[in-house]
Amino acid sequence: MRALPVLFLLLLAACATSRPARLYDALGGAHGIERLVDALSAEYHADPVLGPLFADADRDYFKARLREQICAISDGGCEYTGLSMEEAHSGMDLSEAEFNTFVAASRRAMTRADFPIGVQNRLLARLAPMREDVIHQ
Repeated sequence: MRALPVLFLLLLAACATSRPARLYDALGGAHGIERLVDALSAEYHADPVLGPLFADADRDYFKARLREQICAISDGGCEYTGLSMEEAHSGMDLSEAEFNTFVAASRRAMTRADFPIGVQNRLLARLAPMREDVIHQ
């Protein structure tokens, strides 16, 4: 009879330790997000399709807002202070193809920066709902 409560406690402990880390922690916290944003910014600016879209952007402002946004959506406790995605992309009329290029460039940057595929997928899943606020604005 005593084995049942002990077994139950062991199962609970196993479940608690197998829970995925908070995305913010999986990204490496503030330092990891800074490394990620540096990689993303470099990739976007170097991409032949995306580069021209970022030509007039203030790189430091962009990187600061992107750090805030990634920190906020990854449960890092940050507040995003930038424009809404709809406002930020208003008048750009970005196509589905350009959006897909952005996703591919993001994936390349994260791979080059050694972020595991599972972490990449978790971050992209959090960014995906913004798609409708970005294309055709």
